[in-house]
Amino acid sequence: MTGDGPAITPNAGPLGRAEAFAIVQWLSERITRRVGIEVWWQPDGLPAPAGQDGTVHAEIMLAAMKQLASLHPALSITSYPLDQFVERARREAIHLVPTTVLRGSGKAVRLSGLFSGQLFPPLLDAVAFISGEVPLLPETKDTLARLQRPLDIEILVAPYDPYSGHLLRLLGAFAAESKDVRLTAIEIAEFPRLASLKGISEVPVMTVEGRRFPGTWEEQHLIEQLRRIAANDPEPVVRERVFVTEFVTEEQARAAADAPEGDG
Repeated sequence: MTGDGPAITPNAGPLGRAEAFAIVQWLSERITRRVGIEVWWQPDGLPAPAGQDGTVHAEIMLAAMKQLASLHPALSITSYPLDQFVERARREAIHLVPTTVLRGSGKAVRLSGLFSGQLFPPLLDAVAFISGEVPLLPETKDTLARLQRPLDIEILVAPYDPYSGHLLRLLGAFAAESKDVRLTAIEIAEFPRLASLKGISEVPVMTVEGRRFPGTWEEQHLIEQLRRIAANDPEPVVRERVFVTEFVTEEQARAAADAPEGDG
């Protein structure tokens, strides 16, 4: 490495050396403003309150975000051990661990769970969007600037689903463009009790102000749907096709991957 960037310690986190170097180059081409990364965590395997999911990936998510923050000088990280910041967690409505919050220029994206597999590249995109230029159509940016009220948006995604990443990337761009888009993304496969409570049978799923929409979206359709909701227009946007994947929990996905060929 030259003096133009941060030194990389290959074993400082779950990213391999080659992957870390590729991310350094990628970030250097896109990061223009500072981004703060907050990680709410607790040790994995602690007993969970009755009826709630236990913590299974907080330690690796914290390690991954620490490593990511080391790859560019404009990225910084703050860790919040849940047992030391109980009151702050209550004020900020931190209900799932791990939860990672990306902040910059007054904008924020909240991610609950381990964003690995097909969800890791959209996480990197969200960091870049918050820091730099947001690749949205001019008419999309104009509509976001004129939303009649803020919208709380929750998306449920999974790392094995080919459509979740697209929805996360698109809504991450919306949230990076407008403070009125308040996005929470949950990697739902690692929270089976929560998935059962929400009645999840497919992913991705988006909920906006209590209205639930399955599947991924194209940019022009999604911005029109958000415009209608912000304007209290109950008419849904009609999509020609709704692309979803059958939901399975992380444990079920692992069992299926480990099963001998021909089983099932």
